[in-house]
Amino acid sequence: MSSNNLLLLISVLSATIAQIFLKKGMLAMGKLEFSASNLLSLIAEIFKSKWLLGGIFMFIISFLSYLFLLSKLKLNFVQPVSVSAGIVFVAVASWIFLGEHLSFRQIMGIVLIILGIFLLFPRR
Repeated sequence: MSSNNLLLLISVLSATIAQIFLKKGMLAMGKLEFSASNLLSLIAEIFKSKWLLGGIFMFIISFLSYLFLLSKLKLNFVQPVSVSAGIVFVAVASWIFLGEHLSFRQIMGIVLIILGIFLLFPRR
């Protein structure tokens, strides 16, 4: 596996982990009511949650690895593959770790996305 492919995998996996951590943190916090008056207390609650802090940390890793990718590869490859792979990984991870249901249509969509990702990779 090339270093660029490994970096792409790290970027997508760390973003996926971040999404799962953020969802777990929000499940623990419950439904939020957004208003200007509770914004500061909301920020304080975010920094008390290990799940939300972990999600923020994983997004930082994803962001930094994405920047390295952009310095080496074409945007018209990195962005579509990152987003598409992220959709697949988040769907599967939410099914495995959060018990969320995947319908037959979602599974077929995932299969098509995977096919699209393979079509985007340059031929060697």
